[in-house]
Amino acid sequence: MVKSQRLENVTISPGKPPVFHVLSTGAWKCAALVVPIFESSKQRFSSDDLPEDVAAAIGKAVELHGFEGKVGTLMQASGIGPAERLILLGMGKPEKINTDQIRWAGSLLARHLRKIKINSATFHAAGLERANWPILAGAFAEGYSLGDFSFTAYKTEKKSPPPLEDPGKSKPLTLSIICPDQNSAKTVQSVLAEKSVIAAATNLARTVACHPGNVLTPSTLTGIARNIAAANKLKFLVIDAATAQKMGMGGLCAVGAGSASPPALLILEYLPRGIKSNAGKTVAVVGKAVTFDTGGISIKPAADMGNMKYDKCGGMAVLGIMQAAAQLQLPHRVVGLIPTAENTLDAQAYRPGDILHMYNGKTVEVTNTDAEGRLILADAIAYACEKYKPGALIEMSTLTGGVVIALGSVFAGLMAGDDGLAAQLIAAGNSTGERLWRLPLDQAYRKLLDSPHADMVNSGAREAHPIQGGMFLQEFVADGVPWAHLDIAGVAHPKKDDRWWIGDHASGFGVRLVVEYLQRLGS
Repeated sequence: MVKSQRLENVTISPGKPPVFHVLSTGAWKCAALVVPIFESSKQRFSSDDLPEDVAAAIGKAVELHGFEGKVGTLMQASGIGPAERLILLGMGKPEKINTDQIRWAGSLLARHLRKIKINSATFHAAGLERANWPILAGAFAEGYSLGDFSFTAYKTEKKSPPPLEDPGKSKPLTLSIICPDQNSAKTVQSVLAEKSVIAAATNLARTVACHPGNVLTPSTLTGIARNIAAANKLKFLVIDAATAQKMGMGGLCAVGAGSASPPALLILEYLPRGIKSNAGKTVAVVGKAVTFDTGGISIKPAADMGNMKYDKCGGMAVLGIMQAAAQLQLPHRVVGLIPTAENTLDAQAYRPGDILHMYNGKTVEVTNTDAEGRLILADAIAYACEKYKPGALIEMSTLTGGVVIALGSVFAGLMAGDDGLAAQLIAAGNSTGERLWRLPLDQAYRKLLDSPHADMVNSGAREAHPIQGGMFLQEFVADGVPWAHLDIAGVAHPKKDDRWWIGDHASGFGVRLVVEYLQRLGS
């Protein structure tokens, strides 16, 4: 029996985003003057474009405090002249500077400003390469925006916010960036505006991902997605549980059968102005949104089960991607599909040994109810291929613990049926710092999914388990559709704070990467 679906109209707010100003001349009267310091035995900072007295004071502070300028370090010193504070940001060796180090510095600065309770700073890019200044300024602003993220919706020190609404901060952070090349100021301003949109979309994904399973259910997620679609003028469609059952989405319906909040397939569509729905390149982005995963009857160990609220991170990345696509007015049609379910157990929960009939007609023998993500994704992928005939399909999911063992929290696993798409995604990930490592999808692995009773099992033995997930999903991709699977289990919510923008939160991994890929497609 299909349970009735209850839609809830709720609000999500990731807080007020930072405000950026571009200055073409020095503005030394400020709450904090921020300068980059390099790790070098000869010169730790550059005095280019700095007044002599300011440069001398910075040099003295560097030597007095013994600040070495290592990547990921920050030091505050006494103010200089009209600047109330001096903040030194470590940039590492000048010959090895890259955009990820710049993002890291921006993130550290935002966190520090919040810690010392001031809302504004002025950044002077002394010594950074002028030729690449718009790119570097954009990376710094991006890191600054991501570093400013916090999730405090359930803290009681402040006034209680409405459910699902993060109160954010009383005032947004403001960053003034002094542009060393006056001719590039306009370009820098444009880049900062673009990066602000992308960072805000990433922080939206992080905010929704952080909410717990007792609040964020498939029903509440449906309401959130509907509101995001309306705010960004996206088409929105819900395939509810009853409709999905009639359509033959056996995987989606089975996974959500044990929950009081029924499963659904949420679809958001961005269509650029002036083109028809069947014109131009269509990119489908599919994201797993298991709002909480107990493992079902194959129940998980209790120790880390609380983190299973993050099993929806792939779907939340899709929400962020769709918002960014609309606000950036990208030139291609983008369709976001989010299969959502709560994997729990009651008398109606699906069981090991069940055989499911999937949307594309294939049958799956359930060997492990904790391998649920691939089941809901399979129906969504098959539907996306049939309905939208995409020129590329990208799927993101916290799919396997095996990819965490293999790659830790540094790389996400990439499996792709198309070399060109794989190369494009790897390049986009290298640019954004969301790096991918490609794993094989060789047909020799297919035998690991053999079943004596159905077309395949949903999970084989532990051998090559991340690849099993990719091989399973491949069975539901239509012939001729370039596709890629990103297993983000290790990077969506790392246990260690070893990625500069995360803190103790979801990372929003995938939003910036896929938006970068979409931007590189051109018109």
